[in-house]
Amino acid sequence: MKLKLAALGLIVLGLGAGAFAMVGPIWASNSGSNYIYAQATTGAVSAQSVATGTIAASMVYGLKFGATPDVVSSAGTTSGSSSNSSAANNSSSNSSGAAAVTWPVKTVSASVGQTVKKGDVLAAADDSAAQLQLTSAQATQASAQAKLATDQGGPNGTVIAQAHDSVNQAQNGLNQAIANQKLTNQQNALTLSQAQSAVTTAQAKLTADAAAPQPTIDQDQAALAQAQASLASTQLKVDQSNQQAAQQVTSAQLQVSSAQHQYDLKVAPAASATVLADQAQVASAQAAVASAQAAVAAATIEAPSDGLIVAVNVIAGVNAPSGYAIEESVSPMVANASFAESAVASLKVGQAATVAVTATNKTVNGTLTQIVPVASSAGSSSGVVSYTVTVTLTDPPATVLSGMSAVVTVTTSSVANTLRIPATALQGSAATGYSVQVKGSGGVTTQAVEVGLITTSYAQITNGIAEGQEVVVGTTAARTGTTTTGAGTGLGGNGLGGLTGGAGGLGR
Repeated sequence: MKLKLAALGLIVLGLGAGAFAMVGPIWASNSGSNYIYAQATTGAVSAQSVATGTIAASMVYGLKFGATPDVVSSAGTTSGSSSNSSAANNSSSNSSGAAAVTWPVKTVSASVGQTVKKGDVLAAADDSAAQLQLTSAQATQASAQAKLATDQGGPNGTVIAQAHDSVNQAQNGLNQAIANQKLTNQQNALTLSQAQSAVTTAQAKLTADAAAPQPTIDQDQAALAQAQASLASTQLKVDQSNQQAAQQVTSAQLQVSSAQHQYDLKVAPAASATVLADQAQVASAQAAVASAQAAVAAATIEAPSDGLIVAVNVIAGVNAPSGYAIEESVSPMVANASFAESAVASLKVGQAATVAVTATNKTVNGTLTQIVPVASSAGSSSGVVSYTVTVTLTDPPATVLSGMSAVVTVTTSSVANTLRIPATALQGSAATGYSVQVKGSGGVTTQAVEVGLITTSYAQITNGIAEGQEVVVGTTAARTGTTTTGAGTGLGGNGLGGLTGGAGGLGR
């Protein structure tokens, strides 16, 4: 396609050059051809690259209740073509908690195609559910802040007093257990002593009655056996009682130790890890409150910038959908075009461009603002790789709409106010050097020239000829017996049987 455009440019150049060319008398030569001349003039020489593309908004905002605006598509972040906003409309909310809130729509003032200003109210919804979430988040934040304050400042006087009382109570319990143990031991010792005394008495009586009749001895022996059994039973009971008293003392001692440990924990400052955890909880609670507050504030959707409403997906009296309620496109408009890989090397951000919008028959100036460094497509038959280029339009008319087809022309290099000749006048190449055929008083001579920028239309001359000199840009085939003069018009009807270029090789 580019080669075809270049060839067309050369033909047009030949026609244009004919407007100021001078044709010699075609009957004066037996060779059957004459020269076409063009003057070396001062002007601009510009190289351009051309590609087809599509008009798009530089940015499209997706707006929903309870959330900050999302960027659905952006000329600075996409791969060169506008995003499908209906698909992006299903993205999740960027406001935590907002997705779980129901938004009954109260009013809708936006309509598709409406031009809006920043801050204009587009729609409003009932914020009751969002207010409940805000209240809950604030309560959680207050609790987290109170715990952090306690852990950072240590316990208050009440907590310390309660802990001290617990220690005193445990100590009193220990003292009482020790006293009970002492009394029990004394009582048990007395009971055991009495039982032992009964055994001693019975043994003494049996000894004293050794000479007594047998019945008396039998009675004494029975009394001694009974006293001994009573002593054994008393000894068992005394041991159990003393053990229980000792266990009560041990339990009371453990309670004192536990109370003292709890006291130490309560009066000691919180560990640094605990304070850090408290601070994290507070930060999380603060973020939740901020998000809930933002959701409440976003119960009314306002235009984030001047722009054009391109979608309205809500109706008053119905709950809002989970996706975008409204979409707004924002200026400036851009043109995204796919340039062949052979042209991309000469493209740079900041270059001037023009955008011809097919539907409006308007041409708008612009500036190249982005070159996507990743190939966007490859020709299935030609194998030509293309890259997406974005041109930002300068003050486009209101009739230029997103999605319209356009032809993007980027000026890749330009030299102003320089000596130039039609590119068809050049002969030679960059490797062998360039020359032109110059008209002189003695006829046509070949003159070596130094060139700068060469395009399909003009070649910049830096040395070799002067302004006003006439150079050969082609030849005409003559018809015998016919005299033709003029400005090169009527190529077929006035006897200019053919036109051949003399550019040799342009090296491009």
